Amino acid sequence: MNTTWRQCTIGDVCDTISNTYNSNAQQVVLINTSDVLEGKVLNHIYIPNENLKGQFKKTFEEGDILYSEIRPQNKRYAYIDFAPINYIASTKLMVIRNKNIVKSKYLYYFLQSDKIISELQMLAETRSGTFPQITFNELSKLSIKIPPLPEQDRIISILDSICKKIDINQQINDNLAPVHESKDTNKPEKSITFSSQPIRPSFSNKNISGRDILYPAL
Repeated sequence: MNTTWRQCTIGDVCDTISNTYNSNAQQVVLINTSDVLEGKVLNHIYIPNENLKGQFKKTFEEGDILYSEIRPQNKRYAYIDFAPINYIASTKLMVIRNKNIVKSKYLYYFLQSDKIISELQMLAETRSGTFPQITFNELSKLSIKIPPLPEQDRIISILDSICKKIDINQQINDNLAPVHESKDTNKPEKSITFSSQPIRPSFSNKNISGRDILYPAL
């Protein structure tokens, strides 16, 4: 069994896709940088396909990664885990698509790690312009260690499990908030708070294990 990890660049394992949307569908969903946040697409509302602003041009597919070119530290990125029928992305979002070397979800977890976001933010701040911005050319030069596919599956499974727990805890927090707000604020009471911190896995050690992942306090 092959257990060798490969040292690659981001450009070795994925491409940036700029396919232009050209369908005549009556309704579409427009995805701007503000419509993605920490892994999720926030907008799924269809609107009439007419008089669309010029920046909405890119198509994307299930398994793609949307990653904002502007201010990486704002964490405007999303993993597409659904079929985006007649969705159109802004030109300010990179559409990143994996090659056969790496699985999309592994690549996504790598790109949303603190280390990579910090590196990209530093690169963005060195560019001249009105606001910090990156390009795929800059992203493509960053190093990434790629394990064999079975190990990628194992890492993805661990991180997926943590993300699921965080989502559940966030839903509990959201459901509890209206209950607390409806009670007499003059009466002291104990509140229940669950951690909803985002996943920040470490990919610095090729022998990644549960110890190398920054587990939230659950």
